[in-house]
Amino acid sequence: MDVTTALLCDHAQVREGLLFVLAGGISRIRRPAFPAHFGAGLAVVLEFDSIEAERAHQFELVVVGEDGDEIARIAAEINVGDAQVHPGEDIHVPLAVDLHGAVMPRAGAYELRLYVDGQHRRTIQFWAEQAPEKV
Repeated sequence: MDVTTALLCDHAQVREGLLFVLAGGISRIRRPAFPAHFGAGLAVVLEFDSIEAERAHQFELVVVGEDGDEIARIAAEINVGDAQVHPGEDIHVPLAVDLHGAVMPRAGAYELRLYVDGQHRRTIQFWAEQAPEKV
């Protein structure tokens, strides 16, 4: 199992097995005041080999602030099932995680920590900053 793609974006959606990403690669989220909503999503593609696809997998995303406090936790079970692939072909599973409603309590550094089957697979860092006042 591998995480081939993981990026913070304005919006992510999965439709018919395809991942649609709008404005991906966010590393700074600017808000006029804190606490503030994330207003972002996470686009992920997991890659399984055909043997791994025969069983369910646990996906977990933990959002952590710079002080180590957990901000949000999202968990899901992934069942690949009978994928239509050629023998030996890896199976790509796109995921779109909506973080728009999660709240950042303050400006600072944050991490999105991805786990599959209890093992850490990827960390994405980003910074929340106060937007400059418009003159």
